[in-house]
Formats: sequence, structure tokens, C-alpha cells
Amino acid sequence: MEQIEQVRAAVVDALKARDIGRPVFWDDILEGRRDDTPFMVGALIWAEHVRAAAK
Repeated sequence: MEQIEQVRAAVVDALKARDIGRPVFWDDILEGRRDDTPFMVGALIWAEHVRAAAK
């Protein structure tokens, strides 16, 4: 799986591009305090799926 830091950064970039959330929320994601949110859970599942498909 991609490093979780990369997944967190990708999620924050996508949220910012869509104007979802605020800086404190984005910082929480980047620092790992929101790994249980639907955004992160979905992103982690997808990252694992992409990794498995590449094998």
C-alpha cells in the first residue's frame, strides 16, 4: 500500500480542489487525526485495491 502520508496528502488535495472542509480539518487529516473518516477509509481501501491490481 502507498505510504499513508501519501494517501492523506492526496485526500487533502482532493478536498481542497472541491472546496470541502477548512484548514483545520485538512491539517487533522494530514496529521492522522481523521483516519476514521469516510474520506480516508475510502482512500485507503482504494489504494489497497490499486496496489493489489498492479500485481
